[in-house]
Amino acid sequence: MAGGAFWAFGGLRILGAELSLVALGLFGVAALVALVLGARAVVLPSRDDAVARLDAALPGRPISAMEDQIAVGRNDAGAQALWAAHIDRMTALAAKARASAPDLKLSRHDPWGLRLAGAVALGAALIFARAPEPVELAVRGPGSQPIASGPSYEAWASPPSYTGRPTLYLTADTPTDLELPMGSEVTLRVYGAETDYALVETVTGGAATLDEAAAGILSADFEVAQPGRFALTREGREVAAWTVAMIPDAPPTVALDGEVTRALSGAMELPFTAEDDYGVARGEVEITLDMTDLDRRHGLAAEPEPRESILLDLPMPFSGRSELVEETLSEDLSKHPWAGLPVTMDLRVYDAADQVGSGEVESVVLPGRRFFDPVARALIEQRRDLLWSRDNASRIDQMLRTITYRPEDIFENTTAYMMTRMALRRLGYAMDDGLSEAEQEDIAELLWQTAILIEDGALGDARERLRRAQERLSDALRNGATDEEIAQLMQELREAMQDFMQQLAQEAMRNGEQNAQQQQQQPDFTITQDQLQQLLEQIEEMARNGQQEQAEAMLRQLQQMLENMQMMAQQGGQGQQGQGQQMMQQLQDMLRQQQDLADDSFQELQRQFNQGQGQPGQPGQPGQQGQQMPGDGQGGPGEELADRQEALRQLLDQLNNQLPPPGTEGGAEARDRLGDAERSMRGAREGLEEGDLNSALDDQAEAMDALREGINGLGEELQQQAQQNQGDMGQQMGEGRNQQNRDPLGRPSGTNGDIRSNENMLPGADAMRRARELFDEIRRRSGERGRPEEELDYLRRLLDRF
Repeated sequence: MAGGAFWAFGGLRILGAELSLVALGLFGVAALVALVLGARAVVLPSRDDAVARLDAALPGRPISAMEDQIAVGRNDAGAQALWAAHIDRMTALAAKARASAPDLKLSRHDPWGLRLAGAVALGAALIFARAPEPVELAVRGPGSQPIASGPSYEAWASPPSYTGRPTLYLTADTPTDLELPMGSEVTLRVYGAETDYALVETVTGGAATLDEAAAGILSADFEVAQPGRFALTREGREVAAWTVAMIPDAPPTVALDGEVTRALSGAMELPFTAEDDYGVARGEVEITLDMTDLDRRHGLAAEPEPRESILLDLPMPFSGRSELVEETLSEDLSKHPWAGLPVTMDLRVYDAADQVGSGEVESVVLPGRRFFDPVARALIEQRRDLLWSRDNASRIDQMLRTITYRPEDIFENTTAYMMTRMALRRLGYAMDDGLSEAEQEDIAELLWQTAILIEDGALGDARERLRRAQERLSDALRNGATDEEIAQLMQELREAMQDFMQQLAQEAMRNGEQNAQQQQQQPDFTITQDQLQQLLEQIEEMARNGQQEQAEAMLRQLQQMLENMQMMAQQGGQGQQGQGQQMMQQLQDMLRQQQDLADDSFQELQRQFNQGQGQPGQPGQPGQQGQQMPGDGQGGPGEELADRQEALRQLLDQLNNQLPPPGTEGGAEARDRLGDAERSMRGAREGLEEGDLNSALDDQAEAMDALREGINGLGEELQQQAQQNQGDMGQQMGEGRNQQNRDPLGRPSGTNGDIRSNENMLPGADAMRRARELFDEIRRRSGERGRPEEELDYLRRLLDRF
């Protein structure tokens, strides 16, 4: 142990070669002596010693007693019986004998504790000592040189990693004619103490030399930049030589693969093809404004403010070979000031050697989101002019004042009108102090949000809720959520999609009949609620079975379908609502007014309570502190609320009289619920007149519940009637299903409230035809570059497999 610790702590290296041999000899002799002395001290125990050791460990020494003989009474039967009992008892005690523990006390043999010192030294060496350096034990005479091991030289050539070519080890058996890609790294090493080796080369364009890398080792590293030759010489004589022929590395190429188009969401889609012999490493496109083709009128007549060109990265494959890249750049530039203006595009791609290839796209219109509402388009135009130049501020101020002059004739959304007025005021304040760049951006963002609100209407809230539900479900699928969590998120998605579909149908009904020319250019997106429900069930089933990628892909497919529906709804023309839809709208407005009235009644109840009337709203109790009770005939708040309630009741009674006779049992029940609402409104009016606000609030709540149920029932009846009357609606609702009168779900969207369809979007039972349609669908979706790269990679793998 002491010798091992001495070696581990580098004792031999300190002693040197000669003394190390002496130390090793002394350690060897000491070990041999200790072994001999230890062997001589070993005494093997005999059987008698073992029996005596066991017997001494037992009470009464039973083993020795078993070997004793009876001395007195050998012929006495009683003595013999007593002796036999004694032997049996000793035998039982002897059966309990166990091996004695060994005596491990070595202190009497090592009074100085040398064994512990050696163990401590060895333990410290194992914990703290570093790996000892090798010790040269051979003793060389004066002038002797170390003997080199292995070959006297070696060389290898490493092509650049992006080429995918292996490293070539250059030996005497390797061909001397080499073909190497440009940029290959050559390493040459010479072993030995000789300094008369030299490197002669013509492949770098410089002068690479052999340098001493370590004691007795010469090394040279150089990069192949041109065809030539390199050789290793010794005293002017070539030891080895190689001739290098260059494998050229051509620069990459890039070109536009089709036209720059606009996606339904407004995102720009730029298809391109890039090619390189070793693979395209990265790419970019620079977009600049084309002033030569720009129509410099109206807000664009002013000199534009300097703005940097748009620089976007081109998408590249995540994995696989990239010698040929066929991708589509999808980027939403709708909010950029150049959206809708002519631009030029310069495509550039780079290979791993940083060589560049470029391709220019002539003047094209930069795609952006389309706005179909005229007010929204006007606001977007003013936003563009404001971002074009701050000199247009006074002109934009006049235009916004013109747009908001008669808001009741233009704005259907009060919030949108208030946001426009806010932008107008902020612009006016900023013009007084000089419009700054930050104020310019803030006002432009406000105009953008206003245009979006006008364009989407109530559909925006439902779409946002649906988007959040889809994102939460997608995150849960990627993070391995439990079945209970997936079921909860699926329920949330179903509710959000139901709300979205209702808003989408109302949007389609508001838009009315679509333009025939536009409709002929659009595909037939026909899908029913049952098919959407079936798609959701498939997503949930895949998630439960662990098919996370398939579930995410189908979820993205659902999102794309809903986006297509929304865009088709927004592209519809301006139609007129039918009588049924007008009544439905009036009933919905009445429901909102009833809700407002209930809120005002509750506020009046709180006001009375805060004024210390004790139990407000109880009839027959006079007010305290001189407060007058509502409904006392002196024009108090209660009388005003009662008048509003009576006005709503009379309006509902008129609408009930105008409704056509019920055509179904559900329609009759809906009309009964509207009658219940009218009676509850009468009770609420009486409660308000008498000052019984608690009772009035209860009646108002019942009236709102009855109104909701009646509206839902009438809506279902209108849908059923429209579906039954499809054969009598001619071109709009006939068997031909003319695309001119379709909503985004493929259902007729006339003026009678029909939002149903009997058509089926799913393929038939023909397996071969269905397989072909699925393959075409996968191929079509793989070309939609607006999808996430993970989904595109998954679709490409499907195409490669099938």
